Amino acid sequence: MLETNQYMDMFLDESHEHLQSLNDGLLGLEDNAEDLSILNEIFRNAHTLKGMSATMGYNKIAELTHEMEDVLDMLRKEQLKVNGDIIDTLFKCIDSLEQMINNVANGDPEDLVDVSGLVAKLTAIMKGDNAAPAPAPTTAAQPAQPAQTAQPAPSTPTAKAPTDLPVELSDTEINIIAEAEKSAMHGVYLKVTLTESCLLKSARSYMVMNALDELGEVIRTIPVAEELEQEQFDHSFEVILITHADLDPIKEAVMGVSEVESVEAQSIKVAAPQPAPEPAPAPQPTPQPSQPANAPGPSKSSAPVNAQPKPAPQPAQAQAAAKKSHAGQSVRVDIEKLDTLMNLMGELVINKVRLEQIGQTHRLSELTETLEQMDRVTTDLQNIVMKVRMVPVSQVFNRFPRMVRDVTKELNKEINLTIEGEDTELDRTVIDEIGDPIMHLLRNSLDHGIEMPDEREAKGKPRIGEVGLIARHEGNNVVIMVTDDGKGINPDVIRRKAVEKGLFTQDEVDNMDDADAVRIVFLPGFSTAEKISDISGRGVGMDVVKSKIESLSGHVDVETRVNEGSVFKIKLPLTLAIIQAMLVQVQNEMYAIPLASIDSTLSIQPSDISTVQNNEVIVLRGEIIPIIRMEETLMVPHVRDTSELFVVVVHAGDSKAGIVVDKLIGQQEIVIKTLGNLFMGLKMFSGATVLGDGRVALILDVASMLN
Repeated sequence: MLETNQYMDMFLDESHEHLQSLNDGLLGLEDNAEDLSILNEIFRNAHTLKGMSATMGYNKIAELTHEMEDVLDMLRKEQLKVNGDIIDTLFKCIDSLEQMINNVANGDPEDLVDVSGLVAKLTAIMKGDNAAPAPAPTTAAQPAQPAQTAQPAPSTPTAKAPTDLPVELSDTEINIIAEAEKSAMHGVYLKVTLTESCLLKSARSYMVMNALDELGEVIRTIPVAEELEQEQFDHSFEVILITHADLDPIKEAVMGVSEVESVEAQSIKVAAPQPAPEPAPAPQPTPQPSQPANAPGPSKSSAPVNAQPKPAPQPAQAQAAAKKSHAGQSVRVDIEKLDTLMNLMGELVINKVRLEQIGQTHRLSELTETLEQMDRVTTDLQNIVMKVRMVPVSQVFNRFPRMVRDVTKELNKEINLTIEGEDTELDRTVIDEIGDPIMHLLRNSLDHGIEMPDEREAKGKPRIGEVGLIARHEGNNVVIMVTDDGKGINPDVIRRKAVEKGLFTQDEVDNMDDADAVRIVFLPGFSTAEKISDISGRGVGMDVVKSKIESLSGHVDVETRVNEGSVFKIKLPLTLAIIQAMLVQVQNEMYAIPLASIDSTLSIQPSDISTVQNNEVIVLRGEIIPIIRMEETLMVPHVRDTSELFVVVVHAGDSKAGIVVDKLIGQQEIVIKTLGNLFMGLKMFSGATVLGDGRVALILDVASMLN
């Protein structure tokens, strides 16, 4: 029996990737029902998932994907027409597959999920027993800029195929070749014959395809890719290729593959299309050679429904170059290995600091010179380690178009989701934690923010609401914004609700400015929803967002205008592992304050401190700042040796405070270590670090101290 345990991690990782691709593909198909390339991509993902599941012995998963594959094959062959019922059924299949794979990951049986109803539904669809096929549905969320969306190839050919080819070209293939000729490319027909003694036909065909991918784009194989993989052919197969290369280099490349007996090559020239008037504003369709029917390799589907429209596709040669630039240059690494690498890097930084202290204490010039070189090396190594841990936020963002699609249908609204900056990178530890907060903010915008279509129309707005998910770098931080053009947040409504719920008195809310009143939405238990639903209204969500983001040393805020919309802004550090900090001393103990939270440091006299409403404050550049005395906060006995006070002015969001300490030690690079479960209740500290002399310094959690 095949030992599958060693392949389990690979199976789970690749299964989740294929499920995400299936989700994206179906969203794209819902928006572009006639795009055959999307259907081919969905079919390939389902086929691969089926094969992987069957190999691992998960027959229920394989059975469901097999039924999906049959329906998708009928759609590809135009024996069925895409409609809303089929799309919804396929989405339900994906959800069930995800549940089954999660069960497998948790060590549970896959058959805990009952898929018999879905299998019966898919069978009924294939038999035509479902609702009569309807035109492809127009989804609620249309792309904001349709001019940028890749258009499917016309179903009616604008050029004529040559008559001397051994195979018949489809209308789509004719148009693709015609468009490619405009980019100085041409089509090539190939017949590849393997030797009679060839035992690994599928492997040889795969090697041939790789060789051809180096020269251009394969747009069709005969037989199709799946049959080549399963060796369902004799000893020859045919290929339609788009390329810049001449016939001789192509034949040489194919003959360079072992056990290839012969190659027949023939150029394909299509007749020039008949000129036809086109509307002036319509964009010229751009060919997508890598995505036609029967292409053997994986391809990217067009932009999913509700996702940001993508720029027009690049020419085939640019796409091929992009593929080659990434192929074979990445490797899947276990997360634990990255964590171990980061821990070792942290130990190296700690010992480097220790050596620097020894060199300064003993005035060892030779050691100091060596350490200067070591410092450059460790800094470069640290930067590389940090970059290795960085992953694009697209890993989180990719799950939201499907969520928006489902919520939009549930709410009967029309909403377009625009995604920007998905290539922005964050530390893996941060990425793992931000999914739920962003989902809460998106659901809030979908439910509370965007109005019903008729209401928007009455206000003079487009019926389709716009929700944006944007990520970008700002210095050593990453900013993620969730925006909407909905009704905004009315501060007067917030004030009234806050009084009704007993969170504030009427006098307190009357003294708040609008910005502070709006921030009440982040308090626990606060909600403006009139009724409870599965989406919102339970009084949880926004406070969870705030606490989670602050636990990541980040900050969340909101800007809003009535009837214009809202912007929720999350600011996060790039990494949580190694940071710059200010070391301070209170009594005989050392503490670290993250440099990102510090505004300034200053020394004052006791006479500079005033009392306002029983709270000590100082005035700094015309701003009143409350004082936090560390010896009182830490409850340690303290005898002041001097009248001079050192103050570190810190901030968390819009809140500021001055932390009074005994001594400022200086700025230093520190490695954050978790405190462990025993100290989980110490909210004032976010972690600890080991100093160069071996002492441990606690890291102050500025956000907790200021709240």
